[in-house]
Amino acid sequence: MIGFDKVDKYFQSHSALRQVDFELGAGIVALLGRNGAGKSTLLSILAGLAAESAGTVRLDGKELGRSRRALRAATTLLPQDLRVDPKISARALVRYLLKLRRRPLGGLDELFAVFGLSDVCDRPLGSLSGGTRQRVGLVYVFAADTPVLLLDEPTQGLDPWERLRFTEHLARVAAGRLVVYSTHVVADVEAIAERVLVLDQGGLVHDGSPQDLLARTPPVWVTDGDQEVASSLGSRVLVTAVKRIGDDSYRLRWLGERLYGDARPVEPSLSDAYIAVTGGQA
Repeated sequence: MIGFDKVDKYFQSHSALRQVDFELGAGIVALLGRNGAGKSTLLSILAGLAAESAGTVRLDGKELGRSRRALRAATTLLPQDLRVDPKISARALVRYLLKLRRRPLGGLDELFAVFGLSDVCDRPLGSLSGGTRQRVGLVYVFAADTPVLLLDEPTQGLDPWERLRFTEHLARVAAGRLVVYSTHVVADVEAIAERVLVLDQGGLVHDGSPQDLLARTPPVWVTDGDQEVASSLGSRVLVTAVKRIGDDSYRLRWLGERLYGDARPVEPSLSDAYIAVTGGQA
């Protein structure tokens, strides 16, 4: 459906994307990476709101060239920060955005109910919490009903129940369309993603299933130690988790060598795998 061939995006001060290659069809794709990895830039290009600096972007096998009209018509983007007039109501905003897109207005009450917004959808957006405004954005994205849905940190500000509603509804509407959602929360990936793209410093360092990502993980070890052990471990190996279990006792988790005789091997988690391919510290 959408393809990138050696896509670069650079600004005057830095390079945001470097030689990114992929082919995306129908399915749920997680775009995983740290803040500043290039996720929002990539989504902007996918949405037709920005152009690549080099390389080729294709839609349904056709090179787009300079015009992005077809790409914008096929996609709906939920930005990370929904900046709107605080005096407008949630219902009025969604109706306005759908009219701009020339999309039908039916089914809005059902979607407001799905995301627990029935009682607040006629209140000014400025009176709503950040997580509630995020849910309003999700109503718009799902109501737009385009072949491609692009979600930038869609679970930001959502509590566990709201996150559950989001993943359940996403699973229902994803059939036959492409959904790309960016996140730095690995739990979001575990919940629903069929495919994972991992960006690190603008480069694509993994493209495959969550299971493929797990398979790339080096041995994972766990041991308990005091503050001295915890402090020294980070200079020797890639630490993926530190958990306090007592006044001066920590459960330590790392990748690579077995440094202590009492260290025990454990199954890798997706967090371990993500840290392994990006080389970042937990």
